[in-house]
Amino acid sequence: MLPAQPNESLIDGIRCLQAAATSAAPAGTREIARLLALEPTRANRLLKTLAHMGFLRQNEAQKYEAGPGMHVLAAQSLHASGLVRRALPQLESLAVHGMVVALGVLWNDRVSYLYHWRPGISSAEALGSAAVYPALDSSIGLALLAALPEREVRARLRGRPLGRFATHASVIAELRRTRRRGYGRVGRAPGVVSLALPIGAPAAAAIALAGAMPRNNVPARIDAMRTAAALIERADAAQP
Repeated sequence: MLPAQPNESLIDGIRCLQAAATSAAPAGTREIARLLALEPTRANRLLKTLAHMGFLRQNEAQKYEAGPGMHVLAAQSLHASGLVRRALPQLESLAVHGMVVALGVLWNDRVSYLYHWRPGISSAEALGSAAVYPALDSSIGLALLAALPEREVRARLRGRPLGRFATHASVIAELRRTRRRGYGRVGRAPGVVSLALPIGAPAAAAIALAGAMPRNNVPARIDAMRTAAALIERADAAQP
Protein backbone atom coordinates (compact mmCIF):
# COMPACT_ATOMS: atom_id res chain seq x y z
CA MET A 1 0.00 0.00 0.00
CA LEU A 2 1.40 3.37 -1.04
CA PRO A 3 1.73 5.83 1.88
CA ALA A 4 0.18 9.28 1.67
CA GLN A 5 3.63 10.90 1.25
CA PRO A 6 6.03 8.34 -0.25
CA ASN A 7 9.74 9.12 -0.13
CA GLU A 8 10.57 9.36 -3.82
CA SER A 9 14.34 9.43 -3.23
CA LEU A 10 14.15 6.16 -1.31
CA ILE A 11 11.94 4.61 -4.00
CA ASP A 12 14.32 5.66 -6.80
CA GLY A 13 17.34 4.50 -4.82
CA ILE A 14 15.88 1.02 -4.39
CA ARG A 15 14.94 0.95 -8.07
CA CYS A 16 18.56 1.79 -8.97
CA LEU A 17 19.81 -0.91 -6.63
CA GLN A 18 17.50 -3.50 -8.15
CA ALA A 19 18.36 -2.48 -11.71
CA ALA A 20 22.08 -2.90 -11.06
CA ALA A 21 21.56 -6.14 -9.14
CA THR A 22 19.46 -7.81 -11.83
CA SER A 23 21.44 -6.61 -14.86
CA ALA A 24 23.03 -9.45 -16.82
CA ALA A 25 26.28 -7.42 -16.95
CA PRO A 26 27.69 -4.39 -15.10
CA ALA A 27 25.65 -1.32 -16.06
CA GLY A 28 26.62 2.32 -16.42
CA THR A 29 24.83 5.35 -15.02
CA ARG A 30 23.22 6.38 -18.31
CA GLU A 31 22.06 2.84 -19.01
CA ILE A 32 20.36 2.59 -15.61
CA ALA A 33 18.91 6.10 -15.91
CA ARG A 34 17.46 5.25 -19.32
CA LEU A 35 16.03 1.95 -18.07
CA LEU A 36 14.30 3.63 -15.12
CA ALA A 37 13.38 6.86 -16.93
CA LEU A 38 15.42 8.88 -14.42
CA GLU A 39 17.34 12.09 -15.00
CA PRO A 40 21.03 11.03 -15.37
CA THR A 41 22.28 13.43 -12.67
CA ARG A 42 19.76 12.03 -10.19
CA ALA A 43 20.64 8.43 -11.11
CA ASN A 44 24.36 9.24 -10.76
CA ARG A 45 23.87 10.69 -7.27
CA LEU A 46 21.82 7.69 -6.11
CA LEU A 47 24.22 5.12 -7.58
CA LYS A 48 27.26 6.80 -6.03
CA THR A 49 25.49 6.84 -2.65
CA LEU A 50 24.73 3.12 -2.94
CA ALA A 51 28.36 2.46 -3.89
CA HIS A 52 29.55 4.51 -0.91
CA MET A 53 27.40 2.32 1.36
CA GLY A 54 28.85 -0.84 -0.19
CA PHE A 55 25.63 -2.08 -1.78
CA LEU A 56 27.10 -1.49 -5.24
CA ARG A 57 30.63 -1.23 -6.56
CA GLN A 58 32.18 0.16 -9.73
CA ASN A 59 34.44 -1.92 -11.93
CA GLU A 60 37.40 -0.64 -13.95
CA ALA A 61 35.01 0.63 -16.62
CA GLN A 62 33.12 2.63 -13.95
CA LYS A 63 30.05 0.45 -14.39
CA TYR A 64 27.98 -0.74 -11.43
CA GLU A 65 27.54 -4.26 -10.10
CA ALA A 66 26.52 -5.85 -6.80
CA GLY A 67 28.78 -4.91 -3.90
CA PRO A 68 29.53 -6.77 -0.67
CA GLY A 69 26.80 -4.90 1.22
CA MET A 70 24.15 -6.43 -1.02
CA HIS A 71 25.43 -9.95 -0.34
CA VAL A 72 25.50 -9.23 3.39
CA LEU A 73 21.94 -7.89 3.29
CA ALA A 74 20.75 -10.94 1.33
CA ALA A 75 22.44 -13.34 3.77
CA GLN A 76 21.08 -11.48 6.80
CA SER A 77 17.53 -11.42 5.44
CA LEU A 78 17.55 -15.11 4.55
CA HIS A 79 18.93 -15.97 7.98
CA ALA A 80 16.41 -13.77 9.78
CA SER A 81 13.37 -15.06 7.88
CA GLY A 82 14.46 -18.71 7.91
CA LEU A 83 12.03 -19.41 5.06
CA VAL A 84 14.48 -21.22 2.80
CA ARG A 85 15.99 -23.16 5.70
CA ARG A 86 12.59 -24.41 6.85
CA ALA A 87 11.30 -25.06 3.33
CA LEU A 88 14.36 -26.91 2.05
CA PRO A 89 13.49 -30.41 3.38
CA GLN A 90 10.05 -30.23 1.76
CA LEU A 91 11.42 -28.84 -1.50
CA GLU A 92 13.93 -31.68 -1.63
CA SER A 93 11.14 -34.19 -0.99
CA LEU A 94 9.28 -32.93 -4.07
CA ALA A 95 12.27 -33.80 -6.27
CA VAL A 96 11.04 -37.41 -6.29
CA HIS A 97 8.57 -36.36 -9.00
CA GLY A 98 11.46 -35.65 -11.40
CA MET A 99 10.18 -32.17 -12.22
CA VAL A 100 11.35 -28.60 -11.69
CA VAL A 101 10.80 -27.62 -8.04
CA ALA A 102 10.68 -23.93 -7.15
CA LEU A 103 10.14 -21.56 -4.24
CA GLY A 104 9.49 -17.93 -5.11
CA VAL A 105 8.27 -14.60 -3.79
CA LEU A 106 6.44 -11.73 -5.49
CA TRP A 107 8.22 -8.41 -6.08
CA ASN A 108 5.98 -5.84 -7.76
CA ASP A 109 5.11 -7.54 -11.08
CA ARG A 110 7.96 -10.07 -10.96
CA VAL A 111 8.71 -13.37 -9.27
CA SER A 112 12.08 -13.82 -7.61
CA TYR A 113 13.09 -17.46 -7.21
CA LEU A 114 14.77 -18.31 -3.92
CA TYR A 115 15.11 -21.95 -5.01
CA HIS A 116 14.85 -23.38 -8.53
CA TRP A 117 15.81 -27.04 -8.81
CA ARG A 118 15.77 -29.21 -11.90
CA PRO A 119 16.83 -32.83 -12.33
CA GLY A 120 20.61 -33.11 -12.57
CA ILE A 121 21.60 -30.32 -10.19
CA SER A 122 22.09 -30.27 -6.41
CA SER A 123 20.01 -28.39 -3.86
CA ALA A 124 22.97 -26.06 -3.31
CA GLU A 125 22.98 -25.19 -7.02
CA ALA A 126 19.22 -24.56 -6.89
CA LEU A 127 19.54 -21.74 -4.34
CA GLY A 128 19.22 -18.40 -6.09
CA SER A 129 19.87 -20.04 -9.46
CA ALA A 130 17.09 -18.39 -11.49
CA ALA A 131 16.61 -14.78 -12.53
CA VAL A 132 13.47 -12.76 -11.85
CA TYR A 133 10.54 -13.67 -14.07
CA PRO A 134 7.32 -11.90 -15.12
CA ALA A 135 4.66 -12.77 -12.54
CA LEU A 136 1.89 -13.10 -15.12
CA ASP A 137 3.85 -15.81 -16.95
CA SER A 138 4.61 -17.74 -13.75
CA SER A 139 2.38 -20.13 -11.83
CA ILE A 140 3.97 -18.79 -8.62
CA GLY A 141 3.19 -15.25 -9.77
CA LEU A 142 -0.46 -16.11 -10.47
CA ALA A 143 -0.83 -17.90 -7.12
CA LEU A 144 0.56 -14.93 -5.20
CA LEU A 145 -1.24 -12.23 -7.20
CA ALA A 146 -4.51 -14.13 -6.67
CA ALA A 147 -3.97 -13.83 -2.92
CA LEU A 148 -3.96 -10.01 -3.15
CA PRO A 149 -6.97 -7.66 -3.23
CA GLU A 150 -7.86 -6.87 -6.83
CA ARG A 151 -7.31 -3.13 -6.33
CA GLU A 152 -3.72 -3.86 -5.29
CA VAL A 153 -3.21 -6.09 -8.32
CA ARG A 154 -4.42 -3.31 -10.61
CA ALA A 155 -2.08 -0.83 -8.91
CA ARG A 156 0.90 -3.19 -9.27
CA LEU A 157 0.23 -3.79 -12.96
CA ARG A 158 -0.59 -0.20 -13.92
CA GLY A 159 1.67 0.77 -16.81
CA ARG A 160 3.42 -2.62 -16.78
CA PRO A 161 3.55 -5.16 -19.65
CA LEU A 162 0.78 -7.75 -19.43
CA GLY A 163 2.64 -10.47 -21.33
CA ARG A 164 0.25 -13.07 -22.71
CA PHE A 165 -2.81 -11.16 -21.47
CA ALA A 166 -4.55 -8.65 -23.72
CA THR A 167 -6.20 -6.52 -21.04
CA HIS A 168 -6.26 -5.93 -17.29
CA ALA A 169 -9.75 -7.46 -17.27
CA SER A 170 -8.39 -10.73 -18.65
CA VAL A 171 -5.70 -10.74 -15.94
CA ILE A 172 -8.32 -10.27 -13.21
CA ALA A 173 -10.45 -13.04 -14.73
CA GLU A 174 -7.50 -15.44 -14.66
CA LEU A 175 -6.70 -14.52 -11.05
CA ARG A 176 -10.31 -15.20 -10.07
CA ARG A 177 -10.07 -18.65 -11.70
CA THR A 178 -6.80 -19.21 -9.82
CA ARG A 179 -8.43 -18.22 -6.54
CA ARG A 180 -11.37 -20.61 -7.09
CA ARG A 181 -9.05 -23.44 -8.12
CA GLY A 182 -6.72 -22.87 -5.17
CA TYR A 183 -3.48 -22.97 -7.16
CA GLY A 184 -1.68 -21.18 -9.99
CA ARG A 185 -1.44 -22.93 -13.35
CA VAL A 186 0.48 -22.01 -16.50
CA GLY A 187 0.60 -24.26 -19.57
CA ARG A 188 4.05 -24.23 -21.17
CA ALA A 189 3.43 -26.55 -24.15
CA PRO A 190 1.13 -29.50 -24.88
CA GLY A 191 1.41 -31.78 -21.84
CA VAL A 192 3.81 -29.43 -20.03
CA VAL A 193 2.47 -27.42 -17.12
CA SER A 194 3.58 -25.42 -14.08
CA LEU A 195 1.52 -25.59 -10.88
CA ALA A 196 1.99 -23.43 -7.76
CA LEU A 197 0.55 -23.24 -4.25
CA PRO A 198 0.86 -20.25 -1.91
CA ILE A 199 2.42 -20.68 1.54
CA GLY A 200 1.07 -18.96 4.62
CA ALA A 201 -1.82 -16.63 5.35
CA PRO A 202 -1.28 -14.02 4.12
CA ALA A 203 0.81 -15.73 1.46
CA ALA A 204 4.47 -14.70 1.64
CA ALA A 205 5.80 -17.20 -0.92
CA ALA A 206 4.70 -20.08 -3.12
CA ILE A 207 6.08 -23.46 -4.16
CA ALA A 208 5.79 -24.93 -7.64
CA LEU A 209 6.22 -28.08 -9.69
CA ALA A 210 6.75 -27.79 -13.44
CA GLY A 211 7.32 -30.21 -16.29
CA ALA A 212 5.63 -32.86 -18.40
CA MET A 213 2.41 -33.74 -16.60
CA PRO A 214 -0.55 -35.69 -18.00
CA ARG A 215 -3.86 -34.18 -16.90
CA ASN A 216 -4.72 -37.22 -14.75
CA ASN A 217 -1.49 -36.69 -12.74
CA VAL A 218 -2.35 -33.13 -11.72
CA PRO A 219 -4.42 -34.01 -8.59
CA ALA A 220 -1.60 -36.16 -7.17
CA ARG A 221 0.95 -33.40 -7.77
CA ILE A 222 -1.31 -30.83 -6.11
CA ASP A 223 -1.78 -33.15 -3.12
CA ALA A 224 2.01 -33.56 -2.81
CA MET A 225 2.48 -29.77 -2.86
CA ARG A 226 -0.32 -29.26 -0.33
CA THR A 227 1.41 -31.67 2.03
CA ALA A 228 4.73 -29.88 1.54
CA ALA A 229 3.15 -26.44 2.00
CA ALA A 230 1.41 -27.55 5.20
CA LEU A 231 4.68 -28.86 6.64
CA ILE A 232 6.48 -25.61 5.77
CA GLU A 233 3.70 -23.60 7.43
CA ARG A 234 3.88 -25.87 10.49
CA ALA A 235 7.65 -25.29 10.70
CA ASP A 236 7.06 -21.53 10.44
CA ALA A 237 4.43 -21.63 13.20
CA ALA A 238 6.81 -23.53 15.48
CA GLN A 239 9.35 -20.72 15.41
CA PRO A 240 9.52 -18.58 18.58
